[in-house]
Amino acid sequence: STPKPPSALVALSVQGTEAGRAALRAWYDDQAAMARGRGYSFPFRMARWTRAPDAGALGRALRRGAASVFGVAPVNPDSQLTAQHSISCAAGDPAVAARIAPADGARAAAGGSAGAVVASGTSRMLHRARERYLRTAHGRRHSYWSAAPVRGAAAADDDVGKWDYYIEDGLLVPNVTHKPTLVHLARMAANAYQPVGSETWEGLGDRWDTHSSFGWAADGVRGHVFADSANETVVLSIKGTSSTFFLGGGSETSARDKFNDNRLFSCCCAFVDFTWSTVCDCHLSGTKCNVTCLQNELNDEAADNYFFAAAQIFMDVVERYPDANIVLTGHSLGGSIAGLLGLTFGLPVVAFEAPGDKLPAQRMHLPVPPPPIMDRLPLFHIGHTADPVFMGVCSGRTSSCYYAGYAMETQCHNGRRLIFDTVSRRGWRMDLRHHRINEVIYLVLEPWGNIDPEDAFPALEPEDSECVDCGLWQFIDENTPQ
Repeated sequence: STPKPPSALVALSVQGTEAGRAALRAWYDDQAAMARGRGYSFPFRMARWTRAPDAGALGRALRRGAASVFGVAPVNPDSQLTAQHSISCAAGDPAVAARIAPADGARAAAGGSAGAVVASGTSRMLHRARERYLRTAHGRRHSYWSAAPVRGAAAADDDVGKWDYYIEDGLLVPNVTHKPTLVHLARMAANAYQPVGSETWEGLGDRWDTHSSFGWAADGVRGHVFADSANETVVLSIKGTSSTFFLGGGSETSARDKFNDNRLFSCCCAFVDFTWSTVCDCHLSGTKCNVTCLQNELNDEAADNYFFAAAQIFMDVVERYPDANIVLTGHSLGGSIAGLLGLTFGLPVVAFEAPGDKLPAQRMHLPVPPPPIMDRLPLFHIGHTADPVFMGVCSGRTSSCYYAGYAMETQCHNGRRLIFDTVSRRGWRMDLRHHRINEVIYLVLEPWGNIDPEDAFPALEPEDSECVDCGLWQFIDENTPQ
């Protein structure tokens, strides 16, 4: 796994002294040199760590913590968005893979222990896609993982309606504390559950134009690409779980949705008790689990893994819109997939009611920066306190998820959270029905602050540093003698 800097060095850098910054940069340089010597890539080489210090800018940014991303004051341009394309892809679709995969086309599951897999520990396909993306003009210009950014000013289209965003080094970041912007993105996430023009399609304003969908597969990951009239701003919306319990719609994808939920968000292959059928063979006994097996399973590209299919779709979007500012969004499972994509490729994410994505990111060895940097990334999780899936309490034999066959056992999120306290302010009880995206739009986001003036819009906050997933489990490396 990728090393983390000593806490003493981080604390010294936070003080804003030149010596502290120099010491931390030297540590990263040493780690990068050792990693390159072993044939690994070092994922933490963000542009803001490699550039020369700017009058204590790094220290000031670290001290700001949960302030606006990168500390940039918001501006107020408008944006006319168009539902440009609809995308769907059965996981592992060979047609999509042939179009997106690198020229050598190797599609192989990660094997061996965490130290034996390619580069950052992800699968070969994902590693190659990520490295390929970061070498493109779009990756150099827009990704926050770019070590040598080539960035210009992002376009501020005066025709964009209802959007508020801010710009840093050419990276367009939606202002999620601006309610109209947040509601627009939530409607995009809701529309991922149905084809363009359906009766339940969420209206996106008079300026929106919808185009015909393409490739709407019978089962698999689905989504829409929304673009403004100039193709300067693109939003990729990914569908979440469809089932009668989650009430998302599109029941033909339910089986694969559940499979991905149980692989990503369970502690050990969805083993809850002896009555459950597991989704992989990593459970050992009791609360013991083979962690090497888990990592290999999550890095298996050929096992209906939505994340890898979504990565292929993302690469297709980049090829179609090479100059656009791309934002990722989704609800529930789709929100977590969007979050994992954003963390991998270094782009802004706004996820709604998503299960905890920190554990699957760790198991797939995605690039994870140190906590002071993670707390500043444009990775936003939107949710409310009456949703048991978002709050990470939809587990155990008395939960609705248990009876529906979902092992939703994660609660820790990457990035920052925007939490609406519906339990205290609305008197709601924890209920799985409150997980629905339409209820979030019409009963939480839109009326918030309109009925009760004391309903202040929540502030962004980092994930609790003490948050732990699956604390009662013992994870064993198969290469470690017992």
